[in-house]
Amino acid sequence: MKDTGHIKKTGLANKTGLANKTGLANKNAPALEDVFIPLLLVVLAVGLTLSTDSFLSHGNVLNVLTSMAILAIVAFGQTFVIAGGGFDLSVGAQVALHGAVGAIVMRETQSIMLGLLAAALSGIVFGLVNGMLVITLKVHPFMITLGTSVIGVGITLILTHAESVGGLPASIAEFGVGRPLGVPWIVWVMIVCFAVSTFLLSVSPFGLRVLSSGGNREAARLAGLRVERAIVSTFVIAGVFAAVAGMATTARLQSAQPTVGEGLELFSVAAVVLGGSALHGGKAAIWRTLLGVLVISVIQNGLNLNGVGDAWQEVAVGIVFILAMSAELLRRFSRLRAGRRQAPPPSADVADAPAKAAVT
Repeated sequence: MKDTGHIKKTGLANKTGLANKTGLANKNAPALEDVFIPLLLVVLAVGLTLSTDSFLSHGNVLNVLTSMAILAIVAFGQTFVIAGGGFDLSVGAQVALHGAVGAIVMRETQSIMLGLLAAALSGIVFGLVNGMLVITLKVHPFMITLGTSVIGVGITLILTHAESVGGLPASIAEFGVGRPLGVPWIVWVMIVCFAVSTFLLSVSPFGLRVLSSGGNREAARLAGLRVERAIVSTFVIAGVFAAVAGMATTARLQSAQPTVGEGLELFSVAAVVLGGSALHGGKAAIWRTLLGVLVISVIQNGLNLNGVGDAWQEVAVGIVFILAMSAELLRRFSRLRAGRRQAPPPSADVADAPAKAAVT
């Protein structure tokens, strides 16, 4: 709260254009950004309902929610990193690593709680390393997290001896088959993660610091924000969410697989951008990410229902990635045009500024 109060007192957020660049004062943003993905989901739902008999069935809806849960949890963490101006290519490797760490601890202690704590601690440490490397080496997060991703895969193979980790407590099987109120446990975990991450990013002062740091780091520093701390925190959050996803996967499979999580780093970035968050940072919302995940999951589910082969599904997913990047470019172009239309004409003082500077 101290940092946000400093912003209000100094007025730097308005003078530097911080609020506009971070998307926090986005009143003039094109309405198409907020309605495009919901409309796309409606079109997909109508098309799949007409082409199949089971798309809107209760069982298939639960199947879509269950299949999207792991990606959604990872993408929620990825949203924080992207909101802060970076992205994390190690989250896929982290899912396997943290799930393996938790599984090994559970196997040795037969304690689910200790396994969960070990996985969470592993996620915190990995995220902390990512964040500290980014701010210390001042190298783009793409390269840092690409390197730590490879390291994470190697550590996972060493810990598991490239084999699945079994012998977990029998009580964890309830997580894989249990359905409180008729909804699978993994879906409830996704809902809780959605609520927590929405509060952190959209309600708490921490979210303001992250969005401000991602939108304009120099302006955020001038406003008194601890930019480096905010950036490191986003990687830690991504690590914790990857740990949750890893333990959820381990519980569903009743074992830890060293190869789970492959591709999640790309899918999570695509979901965040497809949902409408800015790839360059400063503008993000968890509900947007959820919509992006839902689009990807609905497309995959529709292809399965229509009997499309795995090879063509890979092609379709690749097209989705391209569309996600294209959507980001279109959003930048539309915001640029909107800004030019609404920019006030320069005042006389501003127009004469270059001449005055030249004289002095």
